[in-house]
Amino acid sequence: MNAMEILREILLTLHLVGMAIIVGGYFTVIRSPKVVPGMLHAAYLQLITGLLLMGLAEMGDGDVNHMKLGIKIVVAILVTVFAFIGNKKEKAFTASAPAEGGVITAVKSPSATMAHLTFAFAVLNVLIAVFIH
Repeated sequence: MNAMEILREILLTLHLVGMAIIVGGYFTVIRSPKVVPGMLHAAYLQLITGLLLMGLAEMGDGDVNHMKLGIKIVVAILVTVFAFIGNKKEKAFTASAPAEGGVITAVKSPSATMAHLTFAFAVLNVLIAVFIH
């Protein structure tokens, strides 16, 4: 195994870890969906490692499916944007919440929609990777 293959395997592992963090983060807050900071960081990780993996694929000898990579990068950018917006909304919501003495009941997190979109598009990106050749 040469250095490029080892680098590819490390990047692929980090890419998959990012996906696991997004999905796991979503399922940990599924009863009250919101974008947690880990989901945003995982989206960044997936975007960066995906770009690096794309660069390695271009440098390789094999054929590269540019349409698949283009779709995946657009979806990865959407995942990152949804996570960023959701994280920003969640921070603003948390900052405006009353101190611990106050109680907020039955208030839906403003980042719930972004959490759903982050999760759905991250799963879509995996489906594209697996089923489009």
